[in-house]
Amino acid sequence: MPHVGLTVLGSGGVIPTNERLTSSFLIYDWRGYTILLDAGEGVQINLHKAPKSVHDIDLILITHEHGDHINGLAGLLQSMAVTRRESPLTIGGPPSVIEFSKETLEATSKRLGFEINYLVLENEGSLTVNKAGGDKLIVTWAPACHTQGSLAYRLEWILRPRINMEKLKEIGVRPGPWLTDLFEKRTVIIDDKIVSLDSISTPGKVVSITYTGDTAPCASIIDLAKGSTLLIHDSTYSSELEGEAIARGHSTAEHAALVAQEATVENLLLFHVSPRYRGYEAWKLYREARRVFPKTMLAWDLMNIRISF
Repeated sequence: MPHVGLTVLGSGGVIPTNERLTSSFLIYDWRGYTILLDAGEGVQINLHKAPKSVHDIDLILITHEHGDHINGLAGLLQSMAVTRRESPLTIGGPPSVIEFSKETLEATSKRLGFEINYLVLENEGSLTVNKAGGDKLIVTWAPACHTQGSLAYRLEWILRPRINMEKLKEIGVRPGPWLTDLFEKRTVIIDDKIVSLDSISTPGKVVSITYTGDTAPCASIIDLAKGSTLLIHDSTYSSELEGEAIARGHSTAEHAALVAQEATVENLLLFHVSPRYRGYEAWKLYREARRVFPKTMLAWDLMNIRISF
């Protein structure tokens, strides 16, 4: 059955602790396509315990250049090199991130032994990053309200329309190889009959995950997250530190819940937990968010989530 899996590699913010490494999420679909969202310090420690390896990662998307989101990238690329990765890797992010990767990390095929493709992402946009069998994965990005150039990402898997055999039978046409052309052209002529994809199919199902990176409450995040299956939102502080959160370009757990509510998402996952909340203290964030948005989860390292279509 088509599904999307998610493993939390780092759920904390600012600095790594014994409980939480810094921001990083591994997302993989039923076809094996694998995305790493941010690469905080120590990302490889939990990646070794995850269901995927460094060789499985197809695309790395970085939200911004702060260390707790990018410091793990150098070690990750080095591990790929010394274990003789051969397949190309794509790295996407704001211009400052791409410059850091190229110049500071010297992330080139000549040094690493495998090809690096760069996506310089600015402002807002959308790109199909994987297409197979008529299904497709689209990455959309938009500004986050943090540092200049910070981005948030939406990953959207769209299944191709499914043929309704009863409708096909009603119009008196037999299924055959022509169905492949129908998905590409959307209208074909079979036995002198015009057959449109819309007339004999049901719409493909959609799963979407929106990841904010670091952000204060933000209209662009609400727009990006609209109707998402899962929203992964910055929740650095509890409500009594709202002023500090806004001043530093972060959100409280309650802020995250209000965004989830306004964006009408299905589920909310709180992350980027400040190291000041140790152990069960972090449940304070969870309780604050749940009062506003009941379908809230609190991320912890090596947490696994499976979303079925």
